[in-house]
This record gives sequence, C-alpha cells and structure tokens, in this order.
Amino acid sequence: MPPLIPAYEIYRTYMAEAKLRIISAEKILAASTPVSGFLALDVEFCYLQIRRVVEIITFGAMVKEESRYISLRGIEKSHNSKDHGDASKDWQAPEILKKLVSLSPHVFPIPHKPATKTESGTYHFDRQKLEVNHSRLIDLYSRSGGFLHAKNPIGQAFQTLVDKQRKDYQNAPTALKRDLKFLRQLLWQHIAVSLEPADCEDPRTPGDPKFAWVIDFGQSDSPEIKITLAEGE
Repeated sequence: MPPLIPAYEIYRTYMAEAKLRIISAEKILAASTPVSGFLALDVEFCYLQIRRVVEIITFGAMVKEESRYISLRGIEKSHNSKDHGDASKDWQAPEILKKLVSLSPHVFPIPHKPATKTESGTYHFDRQKLEVNHSRLIDLYSRSGGFLHAKNPIGQAFQTLVDKQRKDYQNAPTALKRDLKFLRQLLWQHIAVSLEPADCEDPRTPGDPKFAWVIDFGQSDSPEIKITLAEGE
C-alpha cells in the first residue's frame, strides 16, 4: 500500500501547479507579438490556464475540508437517489464550490499582506482587501470556458456570431490582465484554514479552526513555493 500523502503536501503540490500556470499565462500575455502566431490562440491558452487554476483552488479547498465534504455528499445522496454521492467522482468546479461554501466561512484562500513580527516573537498577518467568493470564481470559470469551446451556429445569424466572437477576442487581453492580477493577488501570499470535523451528523455545523497553512509563492522565476504549518492544539 503506498504511503499516505499529508493533506498539506497535496495542497502545496496544487498551489505549485497554480503558480506555474499563472506565470505561463502572464508571459504569453506580455509578449509583443502572439507567441502562437495568432492572438486568438494565445487568448485561448491563457484562459485554459485560468480555468485550470480555478479548478485547482476548488480541489485544494476539498482537500482542506475532505471529511466535511464527504459527509455532505453522503447526506445529499440520501435525499436524492439520482445523486451518486461520491466525492471522488465530483469534477464540476461550479457545483463543488457551491457545496464547499456551506461547509466553512474559510473555504477560500485568505490573501494576506507581508507578515510582521511582534515583540513577543509571534507573527501577525493582515488580510488583503480583496473580494473573493464562489460567485466570482464561478464567473471566472464560466467566462474562461467561453473561449475554449466552438460555438453552435444553429438558430442565430452566423455573421452576428462571428462579429461577437471577434469583439470578445479583441477585448480579451484587457480582461485577461484583470483576471490574472486577481488570481495573483488571491494566491501569491495566502492562508488556507481548515475547520475541525463536525461533532454532529451535519457537516455544515460551524467548528473551530483545525489548522492554518501559510503559503508563499515567492519569486516568479522559481517554481518553488513555501508552506508553513500552524496546527491547532
């Protein structure tokens, strides 16, 4: 039987992937000419990275709240015979995010400013003023998907469809800069907090923090990230 990989190591691996995807998209976007030879293809590459980063954030949150999420899926299955109720088979980020927000007020990464050391030797973290919720991540995921699928031309004027797509691609670089800036602010220095397992049968019952992982993506020219563990007593 393979050794059990700690949850924090799984999370660190996911975040290292997110860092590489963000940096890769930023490099493509910063190029003076389309790297692929076509602006549209560069745009699609960047949005693929963004969509994958949203999925990484989603599955990272599942790792933090694994026991609560598995319990919730069991409850949902008992109320709906058509629901497979198997957390390992869930893959649609928007649906998972909607479930996760019912489990913890700390389900998303908490972006923070650089730590300050107090006189007692402890470190203090102030939160960044960045709005993040499941609706914003779902919107980002959905908009990204709009660039990754061919459009069905049936039932609409084809020229109108072409004109809309052309406009979307022309406006995409500005939107991409904004979206990548948001993801960088959200993830580059953040704290991941997990709650204690629920004491009752309802995993949506509030609980005390179990641990916090302090994540630092560090320099953009390095694939490494740092993770500091703060476990509850």
